[in-house]
Amino acid sequence: MEFVLKEPFEKVLANYDPLIKTMIRRYSHSLEFDESYQIGRIALWEAYKRFDPDKGAFPAYAQRYLSGRFLQIMNKKYVIMVHAEEHTLEENNSFVVPYLDDLIVNDYLQNLSERERLYVNEIILKQGSMKELARIERVSYETVRSWRKNALVKLRIKGTAMKKDK
Repeated sequence: MEFVLKEPFEKVLANYDPLIKTMIRRYSHSLEFDESYQIGRIALWEAYKRFDPDKGAFPAYAQRYLSGRFLQIMNKKYVIMVHAEEHTLEENNSFVVPYLDDLIVNDYLQNLSERERLYVNEIILKQGSMKELARIERVSYETVRSWRKNALVKLRIKGTAMKKDK
């Protein structure tokens, strides 16, 4: 059963426009503003239609509903991005890292675990196969993928920190 607020939706939309924009700033870094704004408006409409006044106040409900929707969208975008990145790394592992200075490489690798360094050395620098590395190390392919995931996170953090130092 749907409960409708006494105010027309247009007035609710005008009152909650700042909340939508706050949620966009907080959660939608990878989306265009117009797309994010439309997602927020639709989420507010859904919250408006589904709100049950017996369960609490609308402002809190609207905020939680919008926050949940933006997190849901972010999660879907992240899963798609990671999936695409995995295919790119696995299928097109043909990039060459020419003339890397040992000091730069060592600086990047200093925070990696032994297994993560092994991944970087065998897969990225030597352009090996993740399946082959898993076979040689007698671990599952998923284990090698976890080494990759952890190594890439740490390398990105290090790269960001080095950019800020410049």
